[in-house]
Amino acid sequence: MRLQSASLLLALGATPVTAQTALRVQPLTVEVTSPAQASAVSVQNGGPRPMNLRVRVFDWTQVNGQDQIAPTTEVVASPPAMTIPPGASYTVRIARTAGPVSMGERSYRLWIDELPPPARQMPSGGGEVDVRLRYDLPAFFRDGDPQPALAWRAYRSGGQLVIEATNSGRSHARIDNLRLEGAQAPISFGSGLNGYVLPGATRRWVAPAGAVLPTADSNVTLVAGVGGREIRQATTIATR
Repeated sequence: MRLQSASLLLALGATPVTAQTALRVQPLTVEVTSPAQASAVSVQNGGPRPMNLRVRVFDWTQVNGQDQIAPTTEVVASPPAMTIPPGASYTVRIARTAGPVSMGERSYRLWIDELPPPARQMPSGGGEVDVRLRYDLPAFFRDGDPQPALAWRAYRSGGQLVIEATNSGRSHARIDNLRLEGAQAPISFGSGLNGYVLPGATRRWVAPAGAVLPTADSNVTLVAGVGGREIRQATTIATR
């Protein structure tokens, strides 16, 4: 299924906690390197009432530039459900039951849902229990130290400006603060986390409405944070 983008999906590598959020989760990214097969996430209830949590793991791929998730038995969370008293914290173990990754990297998503009290857990129209809050964490299991290898393009298509990144490497690339410089005006594709490009996948970003778009054949500089390091790449706007 396509990954939903509702406002209750809070993590994906960014710190989501607000003063109104009693649930605390650390770390916000799970990374496990072979021969290890497991890691742990700490969940804490900072509120005044007991908190009911559900934990699920999904296989994560990217198809045609879109995130896709599917149920998996390769990685499990233990315990999968819990009630945390006020002020208490629990440790959730995340283990890959399929054994260590033998080559490259496998990607998963970990959902930690805060549920209403049992008496109020009414299924929504789709049969799912209503969720008060969801942390959506990336989880990566890898062999050794695989690296991403990104190829970037910028092009005009149907009146839009698109930036495209294709990852031919063996590890994910985390993209932050993506922008173009050197056109009529700098174009930001969003501050902070722009998303991930998984191994063998392609991601695309469309310039925001109202941006002054450079014409085809314009020379610009693509700037982004990739894995915590800034890259600057000269490119020419193509057409498609």
